[in-house]
Amino acid sequence: MSPTQSDPAGSKVTLWLDPVCPFSWNTARWLRAVAEKTGLAIDWQLMNLAVLNEGREMPPAQRARMRDSLQIGRLMAAIAREHGSGGWTAAYFAFGERYFDRSEPVNANLVAHVLTTVGVRGATAAAVSDASLDEYVRRQHQTGQDALGELGGSPILRIDEHTFFGPVLTAVPDTEATIALFDAVATLGAIPQFAQLQRPRAAD
Repeated sequence: MSPTQSDPAGSKVTLWLDPVCPFSWNTARWLRAVAEKTGLAIDWQLMNLAVLNEGREMPPAQRARMRDSLQIGRLMAAIAREHGSGGWTAAYFAFGERYFDRSEPVNANLVAHVLTTVGVRGATAAAVSDASLDEYVRRQHQTGQDALGELGGSPILRIDEHTFFGPVLTAVPDTEATIALFDAVATLGAIPQFAQLQRPRAAD
């Protein structure tokens, strides 16, 4: 039996995500649940939809999302630079609870809440406007694109040496399905002939 099937904790897992992507919010919470159940170690990495979509014409709602992506990408980069992966992922989950679960806009109050909640030092609210952080964001973003081997959106998941876009989740799976989904994704990802599987998204 594959180690990814019998022992998720034995897998090497990297997740690249954009902090403002709603589907990545579901994927991140699912993987965190797997980690809590199994001891799985996750290497959390930034990617950036604003970088991915540079130069593309978009409707106003998507342009607003790209603005959030740019600003929050900078904030997470500033925290990561000072406090590493653990610092920015703690900030990410604090941010997501307000941005996604409470539909709060990206503004000074939300940024201050994130910084206060995780108790970071060396990162300030001014980071959202600090263009000098863009190079850090771009480097992390590019590592995800390179791992995938082509342009891909958020999230990008690597399990051991197998990298793919997704899984795209419309909600966090039920508790009993958490590890089963990980096993299924790991199994499909390890099959070199497997390319794509898609079904319509359920209506909200």
